[in-house]
Amino acid sequence: MRKFLLTTAAILAGLFGPVPGSVSAQEQTRVEESGFPAGLEAFLEARLLQSEDRFREALAAYDRALREDPSVVEVRIGFADLLFQLGMPDRSVSLLDGVEGLDWHGRRVFALALAQYSMQHPDRAEEASRALESVLEERDDDPNLLLALGQLLHRMNRIGEAEEVIAELRSSRPGSPQLISYHATLLLQLDRRAEAADLFKLCAGGPGIGESCRSSAVELLIELDRPGEAADLLLDSLDDDDLDQLMRTAYLLWDADRPSQALQVVQRVLRQVPDSERGRTLKAQLLMATGRFDEAADLFRSLAKKSPDDVGLKLSLAWALSRAGDPEEARRWLDRAWELAATNAASEDAARCAVTGARIELLAGNPLLAREWLAHLAEPGAAGEEYVRLLGESYRQEEDWRNGISALMRMQPELEGDALLAAQAIEAEFRIRSSDRRAWNRLRPLLDSPDPRSVVAGLVVLQSVEHWSDAEREAAAALERFPDNRDILFARAAALERLGRFDDAEAVFLTLLEVDPTDATAANYLGYLWADRAVRLDEALALINRAVTMDPDNAAYLDSLGWVHYRLGSLDEAEFWLRRAIELNDGDGTLLAHLGEVLLARGEIDEASRYLRLALDLGCESPDHVQSLLDGIRDGAPQ
Repeated sequence: MRKFLLTTAAILAGLFGPVPGSVSAQEQTRVEESGFPAGLEAFLEARLLQSEDRFREALAAYDRALREDPSVVEVRIGFADLLFQLGMPDRSVSLLDGVEGLDWHGRRVFALALAQYSMQHPDRAEEASRALESVLEERDDDPNLLLALGQLLHRMNRIGEAEEVIAELRSSRPGSPQLISYHATLLLQLDRRAEAADLFKLCAGGPGIGESCRSSAVELLIELDRPGEAADLLLDSLDDDDLDQLMRTAYLLWDADRPSQALQVVQRVLRQVPDSERGRTLKAQLLMATGRFDEAADLFRSLAKKSPDDVGLKLSLAWALSRAGDPEEARRWLDRAWELAATNAASEDAARCAVTGARIELLAGNPLLAREWLAHLAEPGAAGEEYVRLLGESYRQEEDWRNGISALMRMQPELEGDALLAAQAIEAEFRIRSSDRRAWNRLRPLLDSPDPRSVVAGLVVLQSVEHWSDAEREAAAALERFPDNRDILFARAAALERLGRFDDAEAVFLTLLEVDPTDATAANYLGYLWADRAVRLDEALALINRAVTMDPDNAAYLDSLGWVHYRLGSLDEAEFWLRRAIELNDGDGTLLAHLGEVLLARGEIDEASRYLRLALDLGCESPDHVQSLLDGIRDGAPQ
């Protein structure tokens, strides 16, 4: 077919893009004086009308130009382009189908129109994909072509190829919410759920599709056991009138170990519906989680009186009273719960009574009574891992390693999963503590297991008995098999720190944080490592603040925050955060030692001595240092 002269192409350069420009008077004059083929005037008129969004008139002008000279390729391309843009791909394809000598722009228009046409005519999908790929070979940065190819491959169920194309397109259009959402959908179809969740998060809350993306992100994050991120998305759009969503958010925050925030959300529910039993129950549980045991007990007592046959409420009240320091009343409520549950020893309520009773007695330092409660379980295996750990703790309190080993070995044939793993790990620990020559024979299968969870359990055993050299060596060996396992990396870093290899430990922690800056545990540990050595204190403060922000009710993190403030000389801040940590965990000797040292620095000798002595009684990280502080007080204090 005939083409315009080169001068004509030059005159019309730039008019063939997706958004045509107007035709200048000068250009039109040059065209008119050049004696070009028939229909050119109508073609130029069509382009001008198109640039003015007078599409109906432009279509008529194109049609007239084509009738006057159907052999002109440029007319067909321009006409086809407009038809495609107006949503008529079938007519666009018919104009260019089989036409030879198309330039890149013409082939682009044909490929785009054919891709859309194939939605109704799937028999031409393969042809459309080849056409798109052909024009992309010459210019691979055209966003419309990439999008069309990605969508076409998606329709053809070539999901992996579609995702690659859309990922390439996103690199040049990183901020498009629609494109992000589409990419997330493809990743979801490829079962790359974590990546999909992250992309849905990016476009959540934005205009148009924001709410849909938020909803998709929340569901995926819950499925992926990332409740904190799901809660954060919901917090951005919470409506006090949507009580169900408020409660859902509160539960997610609780699951994410953020009870203080969860409590704030539940308070919003109770302001709307003060008598909500579900809301009040959750509030009581959250008061427990934030260390406000007396308040929790009062609320559980009120709930239990309104529901006298609810075994669960009685047990929650018993545990709250126990944590509040009233074991006698705790036992009375425990007995009332048992009276209701004991009629069916195999019931879930009976099992909960036995477990709660054991927990209360262990807290009170009565391991024999704890085992008596555990003996009430009709099927010990049904209580799973918790039963194993409570039984182990009862023997650990007595340091009765031999009988503990026997008990753990007897139950193992009946256990499976996490419960069996816990029994094996505790048995190995007890054998090490008792200098049993078979200890390593029991520990070795855990450390050599193909399951990284078993490896981690074995490393925890070595840490618990303070075999730090062994822990470091075994962690390093395990990392050759599981190089990206964060729990094993963390175990190695902790062992290196305890061995005094601070630079090596620091490097591992920095690696953990580089991969996941939201790792609160790693942020706290590294911050505390620096604070304890009195180095890089500003960085330590930033890291610990990051951890506390993510988990504001974690006593260990609050202790670190208090300790770094002490190192910085901010004694008021240090005391505030350490007392808050002790409210949450008053049985930790290290917390008490830290507060004692701060009080000593403030000159409050008597109170400092009390906390330091209590720290030694309970056990703390640096007993020799604490004793030296007490010796100094004794030698230097006024008589």
